[in-house]
Amino acid sequence: MFIKHVFSYFVSRGLTGFINFLALAWYTRMLSAEDYGEYALIVATAGLANAIFFQWIRLVLLRFLSKYRDEKNEYVLLSTLFIGYLLTLAALIFVTFLSLFLGFETFSITIGVLLLAISQSIFDIISELLRASLQTKAYGLLSVLKAAISLGLSLLLIQWGLGSNGVVFGLILGPLLSLWILYAFQEKKQDIRFLLRKENFRFALLKECLSYGLPLTATLSLSFVMNQSDRLLLGWMAGKSEAGIYSAAYDLTQQTIIMLMMIVNLASYPLCVRALETEGYEAAQKQIRSSAVGLFLIAAPATIGMVTLNNSISSSILGEEFREKAAMIIPVVAISVLLQGMKSYYLDLSFQLGKKTTLQIWPVLVGGVINIVLNFAFIPVYGIQGAVYATFIAYIAAFVLSGMIGRAVFPLTIPLRDFAKIVVCAMVMSIPLYVLDSADDNLYRLIAKIGLGFFVYFAMVYILNVWQIREHVSGWAAKLKMERK
Repeated sequence: MFIKHVFSYFVSRGLTGFINFLALAWYTRMLSAEDYGEYALIVATAGLANAIFFQWIRLVLLRFLSKYRDEKNEYVLLSTLFIGYLLTLAALIFVTFLSLFLGFETFSITIGVLLLAISQSIFDIISELLRASLQTKAYGLLSVLKAAISLGLSLLLIQWGLGSNGVVFGLILGPLLSLWILYAFQEKKQDIRFLLRKENFRFALLKECLSYGLPLTATLSLSFVMNQSDRLLLGWMAGKSEAGIYSAAYDLTQQTIIMLMMIVNLASYPLCVRALETEGYEAAQKQIRSSAVGLFLIAAPATIGMVTLNNSISSSILGEEFREKAAMIIPVVAISVLLQGMKSYYLDLSFQLGKKTTLQIWPVLVGGVINIVLNFAFIPVYGIQGAVYATFIAYIAAFVLSGMIGRAVFPLTIPLRDFAKIVVCAMVMSIPLYVLDSADDNLYRLIAKIGLGFFVYFAMVYILNVWQIREHVSGWAAKLKMERK
């Protein structure tokens, strides 16, 4: 079941990741570093607004939809959350116009942030409905449609001379058009009028949802501060051009590693919740262990690959204005992103499964404060590298604290033996990649190097039998043989 879901998400997320790679390559060639920096700052601000106002709904759906569906109360939950969405939307609009009145930013940037946050929130919530319902094909199709439409529109608008605003408008329209296309081609269309029925709304349920979701919202908001404050402060203190180069390097690295880790998490988290609620603690621990090994099995080689091929990756994918500085910071960014992913998708399970999400705030609060303080201290002295090291130190602190606090809430099984095997496999893979790294590379040679790394890594995984891979391969081979007969 787990591997089947991983594969389903891998196909869709792989296509989405490929499209995002194309977007990054084209944007850094068609936009100046300053324009890319302005676009990145708008996206970062909209992401923070989305986390503060809307992500609690997504988290409630993921945690409780299966329970209410089993109890035949799905419509009650969805109707209550819809009213909650409208209330938070009104609050966001009020805050937006208040910021305009106070003159914090220009009209176009502020409205761009508002519309992007709304568009992304609608897409995220509907995607979460599909994910929580284990509709992996629809979820995957929606993700690919969004990425493709957003990229196509953004490139068209850039060609029309809109610059960074063209990318933002593309990102606003892409999610909405993809949702419309998916709905238009559904054979059986869902009647959504039940959302407006007053008898389906439960105020007590809304309070329960808020009590679960708001602590996680605070955590996500602080995570955004830890993840995005560096580029915001870099843009303010060193200029949009430096923020653009930093954002391009960070986006390239994060989209690679986090995308792969997210694939495993998308497949594994609903299975962990279901195992805990239907089979109990021991079954949940078994599923968590399998998920953790799968997570690190994918994340470790991706991280080591980014570290050892930093020059090849930068010169092959990014525009010329971005390459030199991006290559310098990619290795540290890659390790920071690995810590971020392992904390979010593994260690934080303690708080979510233990239903103590309020405690999840402390690691990211400490990490966020450290990041902001160190950015103020490091950026004036070290510039773009100062922002990188500030974030790295902040993620170390958040990772350690999350592990320490989480053990008291819901202790997780730590598969140290499997983790050690994976590290050995990744280090063996790194040797030929380090030798072949080059600052004067192209995409074809990069793909060949990645293929070589994959071959070496998989061979080592098979030799050491990580994640019982031999049994899985034998099972797949036997199944394929039976199908041919």
